[in-house]
Amino acid sequence: MTYELNDKVKNLVPYDAVAGEYKIRLDANESFIDPGEDFGEEFLTAIAKIKFNRYPDPMATELCKKFAGCYGIDPACVVAGNGSDELITVIMGAFLRPGDKVLTFSPEFSMYQFYGEIYEKTNIIEGKREDLMLTSGDVLDALRECKPAAIIISNPCSPTSLVMSREDVLHIVENTEALVILDEAYMDFSDQSVLKVAEKYDNLILLKTCSKAWGMASIRLGFAVSSKKIVAALHCVRSPYNVNALTQAIGCVIFSHPDYIKTAVEEIKKSREHLYHGLLQLEEKGSVRRVMKPDTNFVLIELEDAGLVYDELKKRSIIVRRLGDYLRITAGTKKENEVLLRALFEIVV
Repeated sequence: MTYELNDKVKNLVPYDAVAGEYKIRLDANESFIDPGEDFGEEFLTAIAKIKFNRYPDPMATELCKKFAGCYGIDPACVVAGNGSDELITVIMGAFLRPGDKVLTFSPEFSMYQFYGEIYEKTNIIEGKREDLMLTSGDVLDALRECKPAAIIISNPCSPTSLVMSREDVLHIVENTEALVILDEAYMDFSDQSVLKVAEKYDNLILLKTCSKAWGMASIRLGFAVSSKKIVAALHCVRSPYNVNALTQAIGCVIFSHPDYIKTAVEEIKKSREHLYHGLLQLEEKGSVRRVMKPDTNFVLIELEDAGLVYDELKKRSIIVRRLGDYLRITAGTKKENEVLLRALFEIVV
């Protein structure tokens, strides 16, 4: 007998992260700032103290305490994960039953729908309005219509780069019985966070990542912030020792420097504005249909022929992210931004 893959997985294709070497990589929304340049010695010192024959702290206690201290929240309301992706899979797998409806909107981070399918949920995908904005009215209308068990959205949104107001987010949470999974991966670049009040709600799980503003994509570290009841349940259903000792050690170092995030965010936002205003010049010339005003570390643009522009940039060893008629471009160093903008002017003007 030959084992056959089930229908759920046999036709899957891997996440299309771009492989290969490129002179300029502006495709993954990573930070162009490497904390290792400032804290490399501290990282090495912390790693040298690890007992490699022992499992890591199963609760990541010190790590959660330092993360909470940076953001002014209760560490008892924090759970660490192997990237926020792991936490999403735990929530999808344990907090929701097979067949439960999960609401999200399009365009949105593609992995939400993917994890819903893998964990046998019923994905409900609602379109956004033409300006790609999302309001509490849009969300509550959809919630009333489809009555899902959960809703998952990013704010600011990946990939639109647009932010929903804090008031709108809380209006949604306070007016639904559904579980609200709120991904604030990019909120360090905006000012509409509900992080400090997340623990007050029994239907809200807020996700944070270290891969964007903190510049720690390589260590795969994320956090969930919620009520103590939900946090206790998350600890029951996550994998034991889910955050390895190296990640915990390095995370403790970086969160011991709360001023770092302020400096990094300001530098990244300065780069973002440089990129955004350069792209606006293309829009004014009619070469680009639309440039979204960003609240993230990237800019989304709509083009007549995004495929052609993507391919031409790739020929120049510049890689961005193509999403249908859109290109999502991460803010890079000043030099990277300038090289990209010159290339775009050559291609589309």
